[in-house]
Amino acid sequence: MRFDYWTVSVVPRPMGITTIGVGVIVIDPATGQLKYMFRTDQGIRHDSEFPDAIRPALRNFKADLNKLTTTTEPLNLKGQHTLSSYLEFVSRHWHNLIQVRAMQSMDAANIEEAVDLLFSTLIGETPTRKHQYDVRQVRGLIRREYEQHPRLLEATTFETNVQVSRRELDLNLAVVHEGQVIELNQAFNFRSSDSKGTRSAIDSWTLKVEKLQSDGGELFIEEASLWVPRNPDVVAVTAPPISPAQKKNFRLFQDFCSDLNITLLHPEDIPQHAAWLDSRLAS
Repeated sequence: MRFDYWTVSVVPRPMGITTIGVGVIVIDPATGQLKYMFRTDQGIRHDSEFPDAIRPALRNFKADLNKLTTTTEPLNLKGQHTLSSYLEFVSRHWHNLIQVRAMQSMDAANIEEAVDLLFSTLIGETPTRKHQYDVRQVRGLIRREYEQHPRLLEATTFETNVQVSRRELDLNLAVVHEGQVIELNQAFNFRSSDSKGTRSAIDSWTLKVEKLQSDGGELFIEEASLWVPRNPDVVAVTAPPISPAQKKNFRLFQDFCSDLNITLLHPEDIPQHAAWLDSRLAS
């Protein structure tokens, strides 16, 4: 099923350019059903300099959403907002304490799964009513964003690998255009309870990337192969860690990525990154 969604952020410091993701809003366009999830007061209080202003602002915003909620989306008559048009309006015009990003779309089995997946991967908190999300769901989010761009989708091969000195460098995807490797992409899960296993995985993967950068490698696409020259563009997508042990591994991985010039992205960066890649293919 296809769902429309918006992400909600707040500005934690007056006059600052930094924003904090605080919630997701999901609408079933076929029925008008609304589901949303926001961070806890405790999480917002920890990250913001003025949580006492944010809390009532978010409460009023959610009240506005509930007022516009109906069983089905009404017609937009005499300038009255539907729920979707209201969210599109605030995404274009609100640039103060609360900010709403423009609408995106995704596929999920149901609206509850959509909300949980988006909240976990984009906001960085685990919904209390569900399990933690694994790397497969992060990969699914990447796939959906890349598939929204036909030109990029045509150039993308999912679930492939590069042979590096008789070792396999596993990849979530590779983007190849006119015989040139544009991007090698992998997704990582730092929310695992197995900290030692995570450390071993990132050590192994980054060592292979280092070998690829120095020696090159062979990319396999279906029945064909393509030589990957030294120093290709490598992208790693990670869901934010939660526990101290997870954060320790993540900081180590950040250092590796910096040393190896690997582009490190969070799931919320993927829509913009996919659009940029698509425009790069067109140039």
